[in-house]
Amino acid sequence: MGDYDPYKLIDEVETLLVSHGLAPSRVPGRGGDRLAGASRLLRGFGLQPRQAPEDAFELGVPFQGRINQD
Repeated sequence: MGDYDPYKLIDEVETLLVSHGLAPSRVPGRGGDRLAGASRLLRGFGLQPRQAPEDAFELGVPFQGRINQD
């Protein structure tokens, strides 16, 4: 199993859509949807979405929440 940068996939899909005559726009506030969709697509192909080191630590989640999953 390999890994792939989901942000690169998002850029490549945007380029592909433009090349097919579409006009995609990155809707503000929907970056999480784009990232989740790209990550899910990569996992569907048996690839692991690459994470930035700082994203792997879940710094925005309180310690107790990480332990108890709540």
